[in-house]
This record gives sequence, structure tokens and C-alpha cells, in this order.
Amino acid sequence: MDDKMEVKAVYFSPTRTSEKITMTIARKVAMKLKTSLKDINITKNHDIGRIPEFSKEDILILGLPVYSGRIPEIIEEYVHNLNADGTKAIVVAVYGNRDYDDALLEMRNILNENGFEVIAGGAFIGEHSFTDKVATGRPDEKDLEEARAFGDSIVMKLENIGDNQVDSIDIKGNYPYKERGVLPHVTPSTNNDCTECMDCAEECPTGAISMDNPREADPNKCILCCECIKICPEDAKFNDNEKIIGLAKMLEDNFSQRRDPEIFI
Repeated sequence: MDDKMEVKAVYFSPTRTSEKITMTIARKVAMKLKTSLKDINITKNHDIGRIPEFSKEDILILGLPVYSGRIPEIIEEYVHNLNADGTKAIVVAVYGNRDYDDALLEMRNILNENGFEVIAGGAFIGEHSFTDKVATGRPDEKDLEEARAFGDSIVMKLENIGDNQVDSIDIKGNYPYKERGVLPHVTPSTNNDCTECMDCAEECPTGAISMDNPREADPNKCILCCECIKICPEDAKFNDNEKIIGLAKMLEDNFSQRRDPEIFI
């Protein structure tokens, strides 16, 4: 492949599920193409002043979690500022076993409008952020095998099309997109098991958790990504808001059956 080519994996992943899937795909693509891979984690660094540049020879793999059927609002501006001139792109949505609704279509449309050529898309499953009883432990090894197989399919398509322009791929979803869900302006609570290790505050993607006291958090900054709950080594963080508890119960009751990844290529 072209010596100028670089696979650029851009992802937002508070609970690491989107990172696992995106990087698994990206590593396979880079390995098969014998080219370099750039890991661009925008979970904490999503300021539009840090937008990467893309050459026509590059390949973008954009991986985002699905929040209420849409891309996360907090990184919407960042994604809208990704621009290219014919760069091939792959979009990856990771959702918590309910549905990805319009998120993958939204990603495709934004990138196509900004000069990318989206040649493939995939919807994968990760453990739900509100409850570990839905899609528990996912992505699991079967998911990662499918991600690697997706990487193989991407490379095959890239080799077949070469430098030719391709038509936009069909992706499931609706436009206008579904309305964003409205969550309560609350933060996860903290019990007495907290040892003030500060992992949650250091990793919070919005800086909502106080660096002086990890028991304090700003509800106006919190996006309820639940990164702090997943990362806490003492299981000291938890959701006690009735609406969030109700949503978790609804998901457990209705969306516990295993769903498989969907590929568009």
C-alpha cells in the first residue's frame, strides 16, 4: 500500500467498549495493509482545536458509543469538524444491546458531508453503561472475532476499489434523526467504600468529578456515561436516581437477549 497511508482510529469511549472494538478493527486493517496506526482517543481530549488532519491516502476509523440512539452530544461538534478531501472512512457504533437507532447513519452522513468517503459501517455491542446485567462483559471474544473479520472485509474492499471514488453505503437508520433522550441532571453517588484513589476524577471525560473530593460532582457537566462506576476498584460509585434505576430495570427486562453485530459494506 501507499507509504503515505496511515490508519487513524478516532474514538470516544468512557467505558472502554468503543475503544476495544474500534482498535481491534483498526489493528487488523493496519496489519493487513502493512501500514502505521495512529490511536486518537478523544474521550478526554475532544476540543475542536485538536482535530487531526487527513490526507487522501489515510483511512479513518471512527468509533462512538450510542446514547439514546444518537452519537453523544458532547462530541457532536468535534465530529462535525472532522474534514477531508476523499479520505476513505469506516464508521463504528457501539451500543448497549437495545438498539443503535440512527447513530450509525448520523456518523455516515456527517463524514460524507465533510469530504470523507464512508465505505463501511458496523454496529457492535458493549455492556450497557446503566447496568452490568445487559450485554454483560461485552464486547467478548466472539465480538472481537467479528471485529477482526470486519477488518478483513474492509481491507478486501479497499484493495478492490483502489483510488476510485465509491458510492455511499446504505446504513440502517432514519432521517430526521430521533430526538435525543433527556436524562436527569444528576451524578452517580458514592458510598463509604471510597478510598479517594481519584481514578474516577482523573478519567472523567467532562471533568465533572472534583479533583479535591471525588464524592463531589457537577450535575451540569456529568453526561451519565457511568465511567466512574465501571472504573471504581471498590465499587463505591452507583446510580441512585429513580429514573436511571427505572431505565436499567426496563433494559434488564426487555433487552437481555444477545444481539449480534451488524455490518454494512
